[in-house]
Amino acid sequence: MTTEDSGTSRLGHISALKQGFSSLTQRRRQARRARLESGLERIGNRLGLNPTGATDSERVEAACSVRSTADLVRNIYYAPDMDGHAEPGEIVWITLPAELSSSGNKDRALLVVGHGIQTILGLLISSNSEHSTEANWAEIGSGPWEESGAPAWLRLDKVVEVPELAIRREGAVMPRQRFEPIATRLRNEYGWG
Repeated sequence: MTTEDSGTSRLGHISALKQGFSSLTQRRRQARRARLESGLERIGNRLGLNPTGATDSERVEAACSVRSTADLVRNIYYAPDMDGHAEPGEIVWITLPAELSSSGNKDRALLVVGHGIQTILGLLISSNSEHSTEANWAEIGSGPWEESGAPAWLRLDKVVEVPELAIRREGAVMPRQRFEPIATRLRNEYGWG
């Protein structure tokens, strides 16, 4: 083999390596872009930004815990802000696991009253009129938390703690004049500040 043949062979080998590297880099960029687009779409669905919304298969079942309101004493304040984090005064939705709901996966509305590092604390909203006579439920009337327009009630004695990534936001906010009586009851009856 001559020096010229050896040089041509090396150039051919280098050219093939460059082509292979270029192809690999392009496939990686496409895969990264697809993952990014998918992630952004899921985030948009959870924040309620996509007009079509999330399908049932895209919704994350909430791994929530329920605790006594008196055990989670903290300051409560009205601060809804659509900045990406759920704040007190906002209404969010969670998808309950099928085993916690008699009708399979079920979306439930919560009033945000506080948060942890990566969790939100919410009070359960229900349109079941049987709660109208129960002392641990407060009437909040109708609003975006109940699409049928029926009056709703808020459970005061239990707080649902759920990871913030498992909630769905639709830009719903409880008006301050409805929030403040709830905050007052939490302060007076459960020791919140």
